[in-house]
Amino acid sequence: ASLATFFAFGIFYLLTKFSEPGNISQEEPASSRYYLNKSYNDRDPYITKNPTLADMLTGPIITDLDPRKGAMQAPVTIVLFSDYVCSFCKQQEETIKQILKDFADSVSLLWKDYPENNQESVSWQAALAARCAGEQGAYWQFHDLLYQNNNNLNQTTFLDLARRTSLNLEAFENCLASGRTANLVKDNIIEANALGIKGIPFLYINDQEIMGEVTYDELKKLVELELDKIK
Repeated sequence: ASLATFFAFGIFYLLTKFSEPGNISQEEPASSRYYLNKSYNDRDPYITKNPTLADMLTGPIITDLDPRKGAMQAPVTIVLFSDYVCSFCKQQEETIKQILKDFADSVSLLWKDYPENNQESVSWQAALAARCAGEQGAYWQFHDLLYQNNNNLNQTTFLDLARRTSLNLEAFENCLASGRTANLVKDNIIEANALGIKGIPFLYINDQEIMGEVTYDELKKLVELELDKIK
């Protein structure tokens, strides 16, 4: 389901369930988290203006709709808005991988697609292809191969990577042709725009925002700050 549908039918229910931004409702799955603007819980009931997504969000939407690496219940979630043709994004993810190794039980990574908003671009098509691989349980394998080959991405490359990850090629090609993973990518773009993200890589370490590439040491300190909060 797209974000537009999700928020049209669910956001007012969610707003009544949260006393603080970032809290998980007891009726929501543990893998879902919404950073909501508290002012909309407390606003004047006589104000009839419908809030936009940008009005409501103060941080990323965390659900099972987006690929995750690491423990689901990890106390620190790194949310990465990124793109497969971005060389800085590729370097940033290598740093994040090391963090995931060093904080194996404490940190998870949630991927958000933020490709060029052009459905004909290689950037967009790569995001769709990775989501199609995810339908067959091979998202992260395919994801890593996309970055390894990000100077030569095209439809032929996608099929070659599908073979290398032992995907069912007919199902993969059908997924690409149908465009059925497009809403997942569109939703991430809508979310990024609502959050005011202007460049990538863009990271959230829980509710801390970082735009641009950060070093291992910088990222490590930010993770440790978050872990200190829960001690």
